[in-house]
Amino acid sequence: MTDDEFLAAFEACTLPRPEWTHEAHVRMAWLYFTRLPAAAAADRIRVGIRRYNASVGSDGYHETITVAFARVIAARVRGGESFTDFRDREPDLFDRKSSALLRYYSDTLLHSPAAKLEFVEPDREPLPDYPGE
Repeated sequence: MTDDEFLAAFEACTLPRPEWTHEAHVRMAWLYFTRLPAAAAADRIRVGIRRYNASVGSDGYHETITVAFARVIAARVRGGESFTDFRDREPDLFDRKSSALLRYYSDTLLHSPAAKLEFVEPDREPLPDYPGE
């Protein structure tokens, strides 16, 4: 599936649920950050995940993980790079154990009920800002 087809399926909530993997989350965020200003991309990511999850009956949305991953992804995006190159260059973003976030968060804080419901600042080191902030 091309990037355009993938993003269109995500936005239309027609992406098959088995294809809504962790890598698909990263791909979607990467696509938005390569196509939109950071603030608009961040909003699309949060709104889009909630909408998609609602369409498949999932309550798995996690605000802190979403915002933190978005900020880390945005900081690592390079212009003119393919998603395959990005994936190869940033393997920690694709680790299902959230290793890219555990540099910033303790496991206890990241997986706390409060962090699921609203964004919680990290307890290890500050997250990168969105580009342009």
